[in-house]
Amino acid sequence: MYKLLLIGKYLRRKLAPMFAALAVMLCTAMVMIVISVMGGFLTMMRASAQTLTGQITVYSDLTGFEGYKKLSELLLEHPDIEAATPLIRSYGLIKLHDVTKTVEVIGIEPATFTQVTGYRESLYWSKDDYLQMLDKMSPPLDERTPEIQKGIDRWKKSYDQMDLVEAGMTFQIPKPWSVGAIEYGCVMGIEVNPWNVRTDTGRYGIQNAGLGLPITLTVLPLAQSGSLQTLSPSVRKFAVVNEFKSGLYDVDANRVCVPFAVLQEMLDMHPKQVWETFDPQTGEPAGDPTIMPARISELMIQGRDGVALDQLKDDVQTIVNAFIASHRQQSPLWVQTWEERHATLLGAVEKEKGLLTVLFAIISVVAIVMIAVIFYMIVQDKTRDIGTLRAIGASRSGVASIFLGYGLAIGIVGSALGFALAASIVLNLNEIQDILFKLFGFKMWDPSVYYFERIPSQLDPKEVTIILLASVFSSLVGSVVPAWRASRQDPVEALRYE
Repeated sequence: MYKLLLIGKYLRRKLAPMFAALAVMLCTAMVMIVISVMGGFLTMMRASAQTLTGQITVYSDLTGFEGYKKLSELLLEHPDIEAATPLIRSYGLIKLHDVTKTVEVIGIEPATFTQVTGYRESLYWSKDDYLQMLDKMSPPLDERTPEIQKGIDRWKKSYDQMDLVEAGMTFQIPKPWSVGAIEYGCVMGIEVNPWNVRTDTGRYGIQNAGLGLPITLTVLPLAQSGSLQTLSPSVRKFAVVNEFKSGLYDVDANRVCVPFAVLQEMLDMHPKQVWETFDPQTGEPAGDPTIMPARISELMIQGRDGVALDQLKDDVQTIVNAFIASHRQQSPLWVQTWEERHATLLGAVEKEKGLLTVLFAIISVVAIVMIAVIFYMIVQDKTRDIGTLRAIGASRSGVASIFLGYGLAIGIVGSALGFALAASIVLNLNEIQDILFKLFGFKMWDPSVYYFERIPSQLDPKEVTIILLASVFSSLVGSVVPAWRASRQDPVEALRYE
């Protein structure tokens, strides 16, 4: 009991221990804030990576693979698999006005693609954006003439007829748009359009969007043998019916989505008849044709809720191996998870998080040193108290436990205060930035520069627990040497001190 009484007395009446607790608090909060912000950034990156990527992808080389419909049926029969969608991936050129740039072109079936990915939710524009733009550009009500009001009503009626999300899901061009003889729409990444500019809120203005603009797409088909010489470039015009934002800049700045069947035909991957013999006189095909089956680049797969990613990959791999074994002429197929697909990007962010955590943890060693110095001074100051305790029968371990308990108490108080400080900052980080901007015009996170609109942050319970335990343990370690020295005091010498 006397140990607790002495620890409480020292904590209440000494200013130096409060400085030690302050050091623990600041170091705990600093490490926790850094990990939370980097953890939030990593979580946001992982969520963005999954937006347009299935949990599992079965893929081949650029020439594609056959039999995907049968493989898809086999996969969907498995109880762990919920959905699958075919996808064609290629590279080409687009011309938008006078700007020509290289892009990644993917052919998708939007309905099944949405079942596997977050495609529908990634579509950026809706008719409400047009209506809001119209309200901003229209004169005030008291300044509108009947002719102006009539024109506004006409535009509103036109915008009400446009369902841009549905256009992105069907690639159908909205009726109010005049695009000539263009038959199909496409959906571009929001950064593909060079005129899209983020505002200081991180949003885009629809007046700069490429909606309704015609683009010319050029792709180079590959023969099944991989030859380029036998086929000519395929060119087709599309109209931009929406733009998507996945959250990954490299994807949003380089990808264009077009109808699956259209790209399959452009790349000469659609089913067709091929004649191997020709009449030498007329040059016309002779004999029976060979049916060339359709090909795709990838098959994306979504597992059912609760199925672990590794388990899902094993299930898919088993089915794919059986499929290849029963189709001897089948092209090589590989199975990859979304984490493996984006391993380079996510791995870099994880390493940055780990590096920053280690650096700030090293800096936090100052708390241990400060506690050791302060406690050493306290031992010096309390020499007579130590002598008195030893003289009335306190053991060496009892004296040591007082100062170890002292260090433990400071660690607990400092860690609790550090957690409270870190939580108040992390959970209100964006609000704090808004206040700083109003007061000083300063922004830590400028949405017009960074690709995320808000500062990402999160408090991970596991990481918070580890940091708190480490802080308490560090405080305990800092008190070991002073506690050992106090326990070694000779009671006679201690009572004669000063």
